[in-house]
Amino acid sequence: MGALVVVTGAGRGLGRAVAEALLADGTAVLAADLDGASLDALRAAHSDAPLTTHVADVADEASVAALAGAARGGGEVAAVVHCAALVAVTRAPAADIPVEEFDRVLAVNARGSWLVGRAFIPLLAETRGSLVLFASETAFTGSQGLSHYVASKGAVVSLARAFAREAAPLGVRVNAIAPGFTDTEGARAIGDPARYDTSATPLGRVGQPGDMVGAVRFLIGDGSAFVTGQTIHVNGGRHVS
Repeated sequence: MGALVVVTGAGRGLGRAVAEALLADGTAVLAADLDGASLDALRAAHSDAPLTTHVADVADEASVAALAGAARGGGEVAAVVHCAALVAVTRAPAADIPVEEFDRVLAVNARGSWLVGRAFIPLLAETRGSLVLFASETAFTGSQGLSHYVASKGAVVSLARAFAREAAPLGVRVNAIAPGFTDTEGARAIGDPARYDTSATPLGRVGQPGDMVGAVRFLIGDGSAFVTGQTIHVNGGRHVS
């Protein structure tokens, strides 16, 4: 059994773009998603690739533990790219967002990132591997009507820093990527990419899922051997920090 990369949220959007790029590189991928049908479609599209799939709910402790067990059974875990996330359903002032929705968004995005880190850092210690979390530009800029989503992604940035401190003695690096507005299924649920105002984006367009791949390759590769606790912004220059 060789080394593999675990990609969560791999059924669609950013996660699928990352999984497909790694497969194109010849990397063995364990693709996880809550939606089994999307994993079936991914597997059908890459039937000859070194791909395995696993249905998992990243907000559920037992489900994440089962995913980690499946990864251990599939080989050494070289990296984990945690893309799974929930985009807010309601875009409204905080007073109008249902508490239940706040809790669900935080459960998937914040608790899910924590559960994934907690489960996989011990496995990554065996390979001196890398964990990449997906945050958001909104964690740094805010976004009107999305206080629950912004809070959840701010937590991801902080978790990357906290995990990096904890995992460094184990030889594990932990970093985050903060995409700007990117044309994915989830993003389309809260706004039409074709109507997005790109006037404040120096590169003059919205992001595409494939735009994240280079940052992922860097963070899980040897070229970032001295990089940990950082957040890389991939947003066309819209926000710089």
